[in-house]
Amino acid sequence: MNRVYLDHNATSPLLPSVATAMSELLSTRHTGNPSSLHGDGRRSRKIIEESRDKIADCLGVDSSEIIFTSGGTESNNLALGGLVNSSAAVSASSTEHPSILEVLKRLHAAGRSGSIIPVDTNGRVIPDEVPDNGIVSIQWINNETGICQDLETLAEYVHKGGGHFHSDGAQGFFRKAYHLGDSPLDSASITAHKAGGPTGVGVLWIRKGSLVEPTIHGGPQEKKIRPGTENLLAIHGIGVLAENFQNENPWNLDLLQTCRANFLEHLKPLEGTQYVQHNSIDWPGCINVSFEGVHAETLLVRLDMAGISASSGSACSSGAREPSHVLKAMSVPGRMISGSIRLSLGPESTPDMAATAGNTIVQIVRELRTRTQGTPPVL
Repeated sequence: MNRVYLDHNATSPLLPSVATAMSELLSTRHTGNPSSLHGDGRRSRKIIEESRDKIADCLGVDSSEIIFTSGGTESNNLALGGLVNSSAAVSASSTEHPSILEVLKRLHAAGRSGSIIPVDTNGRVIPDEVPDNGIVSIQWINNETGICQDLETLAEYVHKGGGHFHSDGAQGFFRKAYHLGDSPLDSASITAHKAGGPTGVGVLWIRKGSLVEPTIHGGPQEKKIRPGTENLLAIHGIGVLAENFQNENPWNLDLLQTCRANFLEHLKPLEGTQYVQHNSIDWPGCINVSFEGVHAETLLVRLDMAGISASSGSACSSGAREPSHVLKAMSVPGRMISGSIRLSLGPESTPDMAATAGNTIVQIVRELRTRTQGTPPVL
């Protein structure tokens, strides 16, 4: 069976160029600890610093501002727990990834002030609700919906009172160009595996001048902000990912938009369907669609049996079987949330693949509705 992979927002398979580079490094049996002073250690340190330089060059920032981590979740935890100072207010939007919201919940329970910033029915942060103090975290591209926030406009509200503006950019960096050095952000979280890099590696970018209080303690690695022996192979992979993104970005936004439109066109005959609307700035590779009268888990199992990989939201929380907090924040009716799935496109996606997925979903949804309560009326 030729499977159709539509879960790139969870993990996008390794790009061939990244896989080749990592395999070549692995074949050299490079075993030196980057902190060791001998030749093997120095060679490992050189690889890490070259990767740091490649990422910094890609993002338009200074190499000293790049801190390697294990991925987006750790970067977000470090940012919210260690930036500014231990008494500052911490706020975030209601549609953030769990690695932001769970930290926020813990900090608020411990007595830190701050707020949950609401979004409108389109999933966009309401600017007048954005605080101007402490740490304010607003996701760049939402992992469930593909909605892209206007960070430049929101930064004006955050900085009015001297707030620190952080963004979870896991779904954007190395997919979509963004020059951090010229941006209004003060810090950002980056991961590799959403864009075709290896799992287990990410970056916390911190603009010079921001105060940092480590949340874990140990050796001197990564300026003591993230101590522990570095993941040499994965760091090499994310460096190659950044370098290749600059030279030839494999994420063709026009093609992704064509695939998205083709998929939605094939859903038109199906009644009782609702999807998250996009505008021109949103990420075209994400489709969040709901089917009334259908349970998402049942639909996903049937899609898997048909050779199509999709999901029902954040891969980090989908096992909880809780209604999507993102769609709830957008005031999507509960009957639609329970039948919502996410299809996320990638570099190898084609209009034909999108058409196959659309036709298959129409067939399965009609069958599932027939078995239960019949076809619902048009919304």
